[in-house]
Amino acid sequence: VHKRLSKWKCKMLSFGGRLVLLKSVLQSILIYFLSFFKALPSIISHLESLFKNFLWGRDDEHGKLAWVSWDEVCRDKHLGGLGLRDLRVFNLALLGKWRWRLLVEKETF
Repeated sequence: VHKRLSKWKCKMLSFGGRLVLLKSVLQSILIYFLSFFKALPSIISHLESLFKNFLWGRDDEHGKLAWVSWDEVCRDKHLGGLGLRDLRVFNLALLGKWRWRLLVEKETF
């Protein structure tokens, strides 16, 4: 994920472009890993800090102020958020899906 987030992408994209990139590409990369493994809280917080810095346009030399809390950014759009996924909740949901499939569909496994 860190390789995908370069400084020029952050500087050359608008806020809407960074938001679309986070939603469509970067969070989709994590689906495979989060669906099979329970991520450590330190890994999730590191990924969220990468996402936060990219969304708000921060880099190593320039710090910018986040005007909205990350919890509000992760809300659904109809609740006033931007629709990004909360990685902790998403990880538990994906693992629960596999647990449910193992319990219900015993013949396929």
